[in-house]
Amino acid sequence: MISGNPVTSDLNFPFERFTVQAGFVVFKKGQKTSEMLFVEEGLLEAFDDNQILKSIPQGSLIGVTSVMDGTPFAYHIRAGKDSTLVKIDQKCLGAVLKAAPAWMLATINSIVKDMQQLKQAAVKPNYKNSLESFAKFLALRAENKPLDTATVVKEYMWQSRASKDETAKALKELIRRQFVKLKPGADGKPNAQMLLVKPKLFHILVDYLRSERHGETYPPFGLSPRERSCLEFLGLEDSLFTRSRKDWLKYLQLATPKADIIVIIRFVELGIFSELSEDSEKLFLETEMLDRYLSALHAEHNIRGLS
Repeated sequence: MISGNPVTSDLNFPFERFTVQAGFVVFKKGQKTSEMLFVEEGLLEAFDDNQILKSIPQGSLIGVTSVMDGTPFAYHIRAGKDSTLVKIDQKCLGAVLKAAPAWMLATINSIVKDMQQLKQAAVKPNYKNSLESFAKFLALRAENKPLDTATVVKEYMWQSRASKDETAKALKELIRRQFVKLKPGADGKPNAQMLLVKPKLFHILVDYLRSERHGETYPPFGLSPRERSCLEFLGLEDSLFTRSRKDWLKYLQLATPKADIIVIIRFVELGIFSELSEDSEKLFLETEMLDRYLSALHAEHNIRGLS
């Protein structure tokens, strides 16, 4: 179970006690064990790819699920500092369980089941659509400068628990939709840098993918040609942002003669217009929402992934 040469001592204790130095690897990722370890003194660390995932303090018991059902370790475990561990093999465990009362056995069984569920949750992806998940991840990191591709991919895979293949597929799709471009690094290494094209569109893409996943029409793409024409004309407004319903209608009819009050009502429903609390007949043009709709329409082919 344990590689190396830990110091052992027999102090007439029913279990074997080990002393290990800081950095000593106790269990390796993928390893199965028939022995549990109790951290009597010191501190253990769970790690993977040189990244510490969690600390395992004094008083902890590790290897329970591996002993009970043969589940391999999902990560490496090493001593965070000089530690004293107590080894509990199946023979010792059997002797203890024979003498244990029924309520204690039930408690142990409950703990094992809880640990199994936690371990399953730890490896189960926490997303329903990898493209939507990766786009949302990038939306939160959107900057007007290149990102380190390897770092971004590694962070995403760790947080989402996505596989390498799923992440590569999502990245490829974002490149196809022209949301991401890969560039060489300063050292000439290909695809070392990731450039997010038009960062503000990532949030719009996430909203579109969420609507698509739920079988709904993304609001900007559900507009009629007449409504789209009115929306484009509203984008030219740069002076008066508050008008009565009738005045807004007259304004829209300058560009779209067939515009009617239904268009006004529709834009209120979509949040493009908002009613003033002191006068419901007057409408305020929500320029931020207007910009979001126009951005979506102007990048429709990219957002939808149309060729």
